Amino acid sequence: MGDVVESSSDQSNNPLAEKCPQDVGALIESSCDGRMKFDDSGLSSILQSGLDSLRLEKSLTDVVLCVDGSEFFCHRVVLAAASSYFRAMFCNDLKEKHEEKITIKGVDADIMQILLDYTYTSKVYITKQNVQRILEAASLFQFLRMVDACANFLTEALHPDNCVGILRLADAHSLESLKKRVEIYIIQNFPQVLTHEEFLELPVDILSDIIQSDELYVTEEEQVFETVMRWVHFRESERQQQLSQVLKHIRFPLLDPWYFVESVESNEFIRENPDVFHLLQEARMYHLSGNEIISERTKPRIQEFQSEVFMIIGGCTKDEKFVSEVTCLDPLRRSRLEVAKLPITEQEMESENRKWVEFACITFRNEVYISGGKETQHEVWKYNASLNKWIQVEYLNTGRWRHKMAVLSGKVYAIGGFDGITRLNSVEAYDPFHNCWSEVAPLLLNVSSFAATSYNRKLYVIGGGPNGKLATDRTQCYDPSANKWNLKSPMPIEAKCINAV
Repeated sequence: MGDVVESSSDQSNNPLAEKCPQDVGALIESSCDGRMKFDDSGLSSILQSGLDSLRLEKSLTDVVLCVDGSEFFCHRVVLAAASSYFRAMFCNDLKEKHEEKITIKGVDADIMQILLDYTYTSKVYITKQNVQRILEAASLFQFLRMVDACANFLTEALHPDNCVGILRLADAHSLESLKKRVEIYIIQNFPQVLTHEEFLELPVDILSDIIQSDELYVTEEEQVFETVMRWVHFRESERQQQLSQVLKHIRFPLLDPWYFVESVESNEFIRENPDVFHLLQEARMYHLSGNEIISERTKPRIQEFQSEVFMIIGGCTKDEKFVSEVTCLDPLRRSRLEVAKLPITEQEMESENRKWVEFACITFRNEVYISGGKETQHEVWKYNASLNKWIQVEYLNTGRWRHKMAVLSGKVYAIGGFDGITRLNSVEAYDPFHNCWSEVAPLLLNVSSFAATSYNRKLYVIGGGPNGKLATDRTQCYDPSANKWNLKSPMPIEAKCINAV
C-alpha cells in the first residue's frame, strides 16, 4: 500500500486542491511531502443538525430549563457555547452548574422556544410582532448575533410613528449602535417625528442629544424652541427642573429678533429660571453685535438642502431694459434656482410697477436686504430664503440711491448716496429688534457711488463722487462707540463706482 501512496504522490510536484466529489463543503489539499489536509466545512452543519435531533429526541440532554410552566430539554455544552450567559452559569461555581432543572425567569416560554431553536438550527423568524420580545430575551441571555439581527430589523422598520419607541428600547438595553442609528433617523426626519405624541415621552438626556446636533433637520430654529416647550408642558412639574439642561442646546442667537422678544423673553418658565439668563444675554449680545459673538449656539445647523449661492438682483440689460427677475446660482450643484421676483414689479396697474436700479444690497443673518433706488428711494425689503419671499421693513428716513449698505455690530447701515439733487452725507442705522432706522453721525464728505465695508468693528467708506463728474481718493472711517467719522490714509488714486469686501 505504501507503494501505491508513493506512486500517487509522484504524479504531481505542485500542491493540489480539489473539492471532494461526495461533499461540496469538503476541501482536500495534497502536498509533495505526502501529507493531506481534509477540511470539511460541512461537518459543522452536520453536527448542528445532529445535536438538534438529539434535543428533539431528549437524548443525551443533561439540563432542563423550566420557563413559565414549560420544560425544555437541552445540552449544557450547547447552551454554554452559544451564550455567554449560560457559559457563566455552567462553567463557574454556581448552584445551577449541578442542577438538573433550572427555573428561568424574565422570558416567556414561546420566546425561549425561539431562542433554543435558533441555538440548535441557526434560524429564527423575526416579525414586527415578536421583534421586541426576542430582542429583550436575546439581550438578557446574551445571544449577541440575534441581538444584532433584531437591531437590523428595527432599523429597516424605522418610521416617524415608531422611532421614539425603538430609541427608548435601544437605550434600555444599552444597544449603542441601534440607538445611534435611530437618533440619526430622528435628526434627519425631525419635522415628521414631531407630529407624533410619542416624541413627548423622550427622556431629557436623549432629547438633549438630538437637538444639539448640527445636522438637525429644521428650516428655522424657532421650531426647535417650540418643540422643547411642548415637551416641557407635557409634564410640567417634572420637566421645569430640567429646562435649563435642554435650553442650552437651542441656538437662541439664530432666532428671529422679534420672535426672541415676543416668545422667548416673555415666556414665564424662562423668566422664572435664573439658570438660563446667560443664554438670553448671549442672544441679546449676538443680535446687537452680529457675528462677533461666537459660541456653539451661534453656529448655523448644517442642512443638506442648504448651500451658499450667488444672487444677481435687478438692474438693466445692455438695451436698458429693466430686470425684475432674481438670478440665483448654486455653484456646488451647478444649478440655477427659482426665487421670488423683486417686490412691487408685477402690479395689476403697469404704472404702479417699480424699477429696481441703482439701489443698495447687503446680506445680514442669511437674509438679503435691498434699499433705496432711483424709483424706490425710501423702500427697504429683505428676502427670506426659507419662505422664498420678499418682506418689507421700515422705510428709510432719507430716500437715496447710488448709496451703499454695510453691516456692523448687529445693525444695517445705509450710507450717503444721491437724492436726485445733491450728494448726501446722511447715515442711518437699522435696528432689526425694533424695526426702525435712526440717524447717526454724518459723513465728513458728501459722496455717492463709493465703496463701503466693515472691518474690525468700524465702517469704511472709500472713494466715491462728490459730484457727477469728479471722484475722490478719501477714506472715511466710522467708530460706532464714539459715533464719529474720521479720515484715514487716502487711496493712491481717485475712484468712484467701486466696491469693497
